[in-house]
Amino acid sequence: MEKSNAVASLMGILRDGETTDRMAAAEALAALGPAAFPGLLSALGDPNPRLRMWAAYTLGIIGDTTAVPALISALEDGDPGVAKWAAAALRRIRDAAGGCGCRSC
Repeated sequence: MEKSNAVASLMGILRDGETTDRMAAAEALAALGPAAFPGLLSALGDPNPRLRMWAAYTLGIIGDTTAVPALISALEDGDPGVAKWAAAALRRIRDAAGGCGCRSC
């Protein structure tokens, strides 16, 4: 399956799947890495809070610092689940990068 088709299919599962299916889709999207970024970043602005939450979670799994600005914006999301997973994703990205460089981390 072409990567763009795979991303679209997996994004549909993130939106509407059961929890275990969503977890598997998040892991599969993370394995696609950069190919999944456009869909995941777009999903952070979707009206569906569950999709926004799973997008933030998946971006954290990928661990790429490119997602940091979008995840910082997601901290202000009106849904507490989205803000929680955006914060967790930011921590995971920071930890993967070896910390933030300050003495307190």
